[in-house]
Formats: sequence, C-alpha cells, structure tokens
Amino acid sequence: MSGVFVTLTFPEYNLEFLAWVAWIPLFFAMENTTPQRAALFGFVAGMVFYNWGLSWINNTLINYGNLHWVFSFAVLGLLSAYLSLFISLFCYFVRRACGENHIRFFLFAPVLWVSLENLRSSHSEYGFSWLGLGYSQFQNLPVIQVAEWTGVYGVSWLILLVNCGLYLSWKCWREQKQKEFELKVGWRILSTTLIVCACWLVYGSQSLKKYSNINSEKIRIGLVQGNVEQSMKWNPVYQNLVINKYRKLTFKAAEEKPHLIIWPETATPFYFEESETETHMMRNLAREINTPILFGSPHRKKINGELIYFNSAYLLSQSGETLSRYDKIHLVPFGEFVPFRKVLFFIEKLVVMIGDFGRGQEATVMETAGNRAGVSICYEIIFPDLIRQAVKNGANFLVNITNDAWFGKSAASYQHMSMGAMRAVENRVPIVRVANTGISGTINATGKLKDETELFVEDFRITQIAPAIEGKTFYSLYGDVFSWFCLLTTGLMAIVSRRK
Repeated sequence: MSGVFVTLTFPEYNLEFLAWVAWIPLFFAMENTTPQRAALFGFVAGMVFYNWGLSWINNTLINYGNLHWVFSFAVLGLLSAYLSLFISLFCYFVRRACGENHIRFFLFAPVLWVSLENLRSSHSEYGFSWLGLGYSQFQNLPVIQVAEWTGVYGVSWLILLVNCGLYLSWKCWREQKQKEFELKVGWRILSTTLIVCACWLVYGSQSLKKYSNINSEKIRIGLVQGNVEQSMKWNPVYQNLVINKYRKLTFKAAEEKPHLIIWPETATPFYFEESETETHMMRNLAREINTPILFGSPHRKKINGELIYFNSAYLLSQSGETLSRYDKIHLVPFGEFVPFRKVLFFIEKLVVMIGDFGRGQEATVMETAGNRAGVSICYEIIFPDLIRQAVKNGANFLVNITNDAWFGKSAASYQHMSMGAMRAVENRVPIVRVANTGISGTINATGKLKDETELFVEDFRITQIAPAIEGKTFYSLYGDVFSWFCLLTTGLMAIVSRRK
C-alpha cells in the first residue's frame, strides 16, 4: 500500500495529498518486528514504488536502446533494487534505534529519511534524485517555499514528520488502555505536528505574496519546440528538414520581438563551428531576426590525442557572434556513458556517438538580454547543488534545454518538468525550459509553472519572466546545509542508541 500510495503522488497522477499518509501502512507493518524484517518490508515497498514510478525506463531502453525486453526489465529491476535499498535501510535503522520509543521515532525518522535521500541523490556521477519525496509537492506552492532555506530535502522532512505524527498519534490512542501515559504522548506528538505544519504554511503563504509581486523589468523569451523524432536527428537524409523546421519556428517567434530565442538540447543536427555551411546559416539566422539565439549543439575536440565529444549549449548574439558555450557537467547514465561497462557489456549508449562523452568543468553564466543566464542541459536540472552553482556565480535566471523524446508519452516528461519547480524556489529565480518534444514552458520564482506546451507537438511560445533582483538565497549560497545537519544528527543518534 505504501509503495502504491507514494507512486500516485507523482506526475502524471498528481495525487499529492496521499504523500502525507503514504508511509503509515509501512509503519504499521513494522510494528513489533525485528529490524531485519522491517528492512524486508521497506524493500518490498520500494520495489513497488520504483518499478512503477520508473516504468518509463523500459520504453527508453527497448525503443531507443534496442535492448531486448528481458534485459530492459533486468536493468529496471536492478535500479529499483538499488533505490529500494535506501528505504530498506531506513526501516532497519528506525526499528533498531527507536524500537517502541514513540518520541525517538517521531524525531529520528524524518531526519534519517533526509540523510538517506541526500546520500542516494549525491553529486557523484551515479547520483539519482528522481522521485525524491519532496518533489511530490511541486504543485503545493505554500509547502515548497521553505526550499529556499532547506532545498527539496526540507519538504521531504516535513512529509515524513506528518506521516510519523499521524501514525504515532493513532498508535498512542489505540494503546491508551494498556498504558495511560500513551494518550498524553500522542497528544503532544499530534500538537507538535500541527504547530510545525501551521508555521510552515504561514511562512509559505507570506513567501508567495512576496515573490508573486516582483517588480523587476520583465524580458520576453521565445521557446522553440521542434518535435524532431529521435530517429531523424542524426540521419543525414533529414538534416535539411530538421534545420528548416527550426528556422520556420524561429521566424514565427521573432515576429513577436522577444529579447532571446531558445532551442532545445542538441537541436542542430551538425557540429556547430565545425560544419562550415550550417554554422554560417546559424549566424545569418541570428542576424536576420536581430535576436540572440541560445541553442544546443554537440561539439568535439582532441584532448591528449583522443577525440572527445561534448553535449553543449551555445549563445549567439544578434550579430551572429559566439558569445558563450556551456559544456554539460553531469552526464546521463546509459544515455551519454555506460556505468560499470565491464559488467553491463551488453548495453550501448542511447546517444549515437563513439565512446563516452566528456564532462564540462564550470557552471557557465551567459550574458544576454541585459541579464545573466545559468544554463543546464537535460537531467542536470534534477541536481539541486549543481544548479545552484550558476546562481551563486551570478545568474539571475536559469535556462534548461533538454531532449525528452527518449521518454515517449510517459510520466517521465511530467516528472522531469516538475523537479524544476524546486530549483526555482531554492534559488528564487525564474526558469525557462525548452524541450525537443515537450514539455517546454517557464517556472517563476514561487515554483508556479506557466506557458507549458503539449507533448509531441511542433510549437513555439513567447513567455515573459522577471529575472531576480534581490540577493541570493541561503540555499544558493550554502547548499545542502539542512541535509548535512540531518546526516550529522543521524550519526549522533546512532551512536547514542548503540551505547544504550
């Protein structure tokens, strides 16, 4: 039940209210069990959650990775088992450290959850923060405003606190006949839960009022969604068709006089600054519309005698000059490199390039339209510590370009878009997102989505954003202080419980 409930809180089901009670069935199952048995229950809940919530991976591996369905389900099962291990560890340590101590359970469980969620979402190349619990509340705007202090992990903490508070209150009421003091404990836990929620919502409501009325000068941005099929992108037969499709949409967008036009990840079916004719065409296009263009294009260069490919974003001025380039830092496992290649020898990358991609080294900030844009590519947007680096470096709005064609018509595109809401709140900057097949749109500083396109349609949007004018948030400056504090607290509580 917990696995099912948690899955339903995420896009495209969006039953986010279930998150506040989703873990209670698991807590009841853990009662009066050994830590090992509790760990097993947690693993089962995790397998239900991740196998269902990440089922779109099968579509990607089978249709685009040309992987046999048996191997595809095996890869999904391995990933789900890895992620479920964290829920299993959560259940084990809660039972081991807390036993039947209700107060300790109430205080320890949310902190432990955040610690483990931070570890699995860590910033190594194998970190994976997809379906982090806090993301389930992306539409619950008052709840997510505190992310400017705690990051998304603060929202995860609150969800666990409420689950624990409701479960323990009910348990204390149920046990009052055996132990009279249990009812008092239950009321204290429930009161604390309600007070924390009330303070949280008051802060969220005040923040919404503050950031919904930003008086900074707005800029107009054109979002170009080409809807190019994955099989066409690097097929020479379709190169002119793809280029003309983007040119046509760009001219339409330029009629409304935007300050900047953005194309998606790897929009150009050629290597910019290497393919002479096509590069000249791009420069002329910027001159014709007299508007800067930010677009995705791969590039390659020799490093120590080896040809290295990079997934990049370029910015052209309205006079056609190359102003800046950003090289993607956090690569997609199985998309741009194959992890554990010796073990997973039967898997090839989804992206048609020779060898694994190179990694960028800097969170580049691009000067455009009188403002400073921090650029991320594809699923880099799901890593909060990476995204905040551009804002820390001076960006006052963010751009995410992506190609979600790999996901097909699945929940993945909606899940991907929803995670951007947290990045906007954490850094209090608007985000512009442009995707090859959708969803394209913008997110304001409160996390509210607007001007979204439909999936798998050729389209363009003219949107307005208000770049940030105030100072950087606590999260932008200092990052995951809250989750590291939770990790430290977890370690101390583990030491204390072991001594006892």
